[in-house]
This record gives sequence, structure tokens and C-alpha cells, in this order.
Amino acid sequence: MATLTVTQFTHHIRQQSAAIKNYINNKAPRIAGIEAVNHFKKSFMDEGFTDMNLIKWKPAKRLNPNSPWYGFLANARTRTPDNHPKRRDAQGKYKPRKPKPITNYSPAATKRRTLSGATGDLKESLQYTTAKAQVTISSNLPYAKVHNEGGKIKVFGNKSVTVPRRQFIGDSLKLRAKIKFIINNDIKKLLS
Repeated sequence: MATLTVTQFTHHIRQQSAAIKNYINNKAPRIAGIEAVNHFKKSFMDEGFTDMNLIKWKPAKRLNPNSPWYGFLANARTRTPDNHPKRRDAQGKYKPRKPKPITNYSPAATKRRTLSGATGDLKESLQYTTAKAQVTISSNLPYAKVHNEGGKIKVFGNKSVTVPRRQFIGDSLKLRAKIKFIINNDIKKLLS
């Protein structure tokens, strides 16, 4: 019959306690950071933010065939289609084509997801940092904040427009539950 002395038991508890402390200070923040970045990147695929449920973003104007921004892509050189809103006059009739085509139109821009530019830079800029068992998710792009929170911006340096809030980073009950589930399972394994 195996016996466990108080000294052995105390030593075992101290080892488990040290392992849990190490896990909480080092591994858990990295797990939370990776899970959070993946969760927030999924917002770009879903075209909305998931708190407990998905909250869809307002679609980009370049996706609306009735918008003058339809198919907008800066410096694009594709000829605009005959039915493009920019070719309508005040009565809604289509104007004859000009000798030079209207530029900044791209058929690909009419199909791309909202907040997914031609490069996908915003989504790929998401990163996490850890400090003292805390995790911070951020983007280093200057336009990330206005997209996440909404607000006024200058278009082409002069016209002021309001960008609707299209949150992709923030507190999420679904993300919290997922991280809690992973960490609880890991701690259970350390205690066994």
C-alpha cells in the first residue's frame, strides 16, 4: 500500500502552484492574445463584430450599384460600365460617354468584402502584446481607430465625411467564454 506523507503532499501542492503561476503569467496571456487576434480577424470574413452574436457592419458604398462610389478603387484605370451611377444626369438618364473614361473604377472592388481593401492590410495589422499577465490587441494603421469606432475623416484631403462604426476589436462575450474554456482545461491538466 502506497502512503503519502504530509511533506510529500505539501511539496506536490507547491509544484502545482508554481506551475499554475507560471502558466497564468506566461502562457495564458499568449493563448488569450492568439485567440483574440484570430477572433477579431474573423470579423473581416463575417463583415461584422461578434460579441455574443454577430453584429453586421453597414456595407461599403462601393458595393452599392446606386452609389456614385460604386466600384471605387483609387487610381484604377478600368472603363466604367454603361450603367454606372456616375454616368447619370440630374434626371437619372445616362449621359453619353466622354472621350476619356471615368477612372477609379474596379469591377473587383464591387465584390470585395467591407473593410477588406485590395491588400487586406487592416486585417493583417492586428497584433497582440503582453505585459504583466495582460493582453492588448491593436493595429498600427492610422485609419484603424476611425473604422473601429466611427467618426469624421477627410476624403482626398478636403471633403469631410462620417465613417460609420464598423467595430472589429472590442470586448466580446463569445471570445471571453472561449478563452476561459481553454484556460480552465489547461489548469485542470496542471492539477491532475
